Amino acid sequence: MSGKENLSLGEFATAARRQRPAAGLALDHAGDASLAAPQTAPAPSAAEDTGKGETSSEASKALRQMKRARMKGANHFVNVNLDRDMKRRLKLASFNMETSMQALMEKAIRQYLDANGF
Repeated sequence: MSGKENLSLGEFATAARRQRPAAGLALDHAGDASLAAPQTAPAPSAAEDTGKGETSSEASKALRQMKRARMKGANHFVNVNLDRDMKRRLKLASFNMETSMQALMEKAIRQYLDANGF
């Protein structure tokens, strides 16, 4: 089919829509008047609304405290951009000392901070 040909909506085969039974017809067939009564949920009272608000604020407070407790023991990361030579030297040092590059960086930072009184 070329780009110049146009198709109309009538050329596409579509399925007919299903007809939904009307609410009145379904109730007539049921024959039970108790089913015809509308069922509504009771409206919440003002006391229940304030109870929900207190519960949600207590829940959010507990969630914040839990997150703080979890973060106390968590590690915090720092990214450092190194040039190729520095990275090569760090990798060689970690290989020769049989330790990780991270351990060497931590030791170097700790030494620097201690030397400068931080």
